[in-house]
Amino acid sequence: MAGVTNVVSTEKWGEETEKHMDVDSWRKQIYLDTIPWEHSRFRELLEKYSGIPQDQVTAEIFKIRAKAWEVAKYPCIGSLTYVRLLEFRDDNPEMRTVIDRMKAPGSEEAFLDIGGFIFQTIRRLAFEGVDSARLYGTDLHAEFIELGYEQFRDRETLKATFVAGDMLLPDDEYASSALAKTLAGQISIVHAANFFHLFSWETQLVICERIIQFLRRGPGARGPAMILGSHLGSLKPGKTEFFGAFLHDETTFQSLWDEVGKKTGTCWKVNLRVVSSEAPKLNVFGDDTRAVRYVVTELAPEI
Repeated sequence: MAGVTNVVSTEKWGEETEKHMDVDSWRKQIYLDTIPWEHSRFRELLEKYSGIPQDQVTAEIFKIRAKAWEVAKYPCIGSLTYVRLLEFRDDNPEMRTVIDRMKAPGSEEAFLDIGGFIFQTIRRLAFEGVDSARLYGTDLHAEFIELGYEQFRDRETLKATFVAGDMLLPDDEYASSALAKTLAGQISIVHAANFFHLFSWETQLVICERIIQFLRRGPGARGPAMILGSHLGSLKPGKTEFFGAFLHDETTFQSLWDEVGKKTGTCWKVNLRVVSSEAPKLNVFGDDTRAVRYVVTELAPEI
């Protein structure tokens, strides 16, 4: 496996990065005062899963958002895009496949949400009837895990396993981390949304290799290992000026996973589709940016 160099491990959003930001200007660009998105699935969670009165839902969303913004000023937090839960729309069949695999009789499948923020995806899966004992979540910020419990009011009922940790620690530190020890060999389905577009090609490569270490081998999986989610791609893929992040189209994302496969002795098929005809209004990557959804499926290695 590729080692994590100092260059790679520092190419990520963090407190040091935010020290150099014009926070007031960033807030004006990103921090919305209303929810412009259709968010009925998120509202349904708060009303029916969390038991929050209908007339208090919006206030509760903004209360948790304000606390999360103080932890990290990610665009998806300020712009409230996380409340959309787009992966559960009828025109996104990938998540229905996940639910079917997780709920199949005798299923031992385990689902991991990487960079899950307050883990709204995990709560929605639990609401859909998935056994929460087979749901896992990780984020760099332990505070987001706590805010998830506060938002959804399920600390005593949800059985999911959450672990805070940095996927980009140097190799020795990472190997002994709670993140690596908790997840190694446990997972069959991985979800990562608004995640890959934060990192350079080299950093994405390390992340993918470590994801593969999470995957379960041998009995227990009903289907091939699968990584799915969404991020910002580009009509002109390549390295951006923003943190040196690399934005993909289907060809470059396949190339990334081809390189991962060569390093790990695995084989992967990428399916990526553009889901927006124009650049998102709130994005830092330019006019060629497009929202994309992806599924990466493990194939049998070529003989």
